[in-house]
Amino acid sequence: MGFWDVAEKVAKGVGNAGKKAVVQAQERQYQQNKNAVIGGKAISQWEGGWQSIGILSNANLSPYNKSVGLYRARLNGRVVYIGRAVEFSNGGFRKRLSDYRRGSDSSRKHGSGQKMNAHNEQLHIDILVTGDDATAAELAKKLEILLVGKYKPEWNKQLV
Repeated sequence: MGFWDVAEKVAKGVGNAGKKAVVQAQERQYQQNKNAVIGGKAISQWEGGWQSIGILSNANLSPYNKSVGLYRARLNGRVVYIGRAVEFSNGGFRKRLSDYRRGSDSSRKHGSGQKMNAHNEQLHIDILVTGDDATAAELAKKLEILLVGKYKPEWNKQLV
C-alpha cells in the first residue's frame, strides 16, 4: 500500500481534520527535506531538469518509452497535479501518460485521473526524468512526496 492509499484511509477515518492533517504533513515533509540530497542531487538541481513535452492530448510520448520519473500537469499556468511514472520495464512515461488519453478507465479510478482525462486537451505536461531502472523509480517516489509538498497541487489533494 502506497503513501496515497494510507493517507486516503487515514483521512476518511478522521474527517476534515484528518484531511487537513495529511496536507499539512506533506508541506512539513517538504520543508524538513527541501535541502536534502536525493540520488546525488539537491531538490533544486532536480527541479532544473523539468522538460516540457507539450499538451497531454497530442504530446509525443514515444521517446519516453523506457524513461521513468515525475510528470507535472499545468492548467492555465498553475501546477494542478504531480504524478510519477515508475514502470521502467513496461512503457515508462509513454504508458502512464497515455492512460490519461484513452477511453478506458485504466488510470482513472481516482478523482485526479478523471480530471487529467477530462482536461487532456488543455494540460501542459512537463517531465522530470530520473532514469530507466528500479533505482530511478525509487528516486521518483521520494521526489514526488517532496514536490507535492512544495507545489501543493490541487488535484493531488483529493482528500481535502
